Amino acid sequence: MNPNSFLTKSLLYDWIPDFEFMSYDLSDLVVLSPELELECKIMEDRFPAFLAIYKKGTIAKPKGLCTTFKYANLDPTELDVCQKFEKKLDGDILVAYSKPLQRW
Repeated sequence: MNPNSFLTKSLLYDWIPDFEFMSYDLSDLVVLSPELELECKIMEDRFPAFLAIYKKGTIAKPKGLCTTFKYANLDPTELDVCQKFEKKLDGDILVAYSKPLQRW
């Protein structure tokens, strides 16, 4: 069983390619409540970004999503919406990856 299978309970992480999903340790990602996940998916649909929520205190790993995929370039309005949403996450961290995905 894949240790990341807990993420399949969430629609938020369906953008992660199979290779990374199967081989990276993604245990620092958070599965949101249904209400927050829906709000996050609406933002993701409107913005040029794929979103991920990391546990408070998480740092980038040598083989992780942050070291594999480029961050999204958000305009000031999009960034403001993301920052307001992040305040609802009780210290967890919102990360926006470029859409379409781009590797470093």
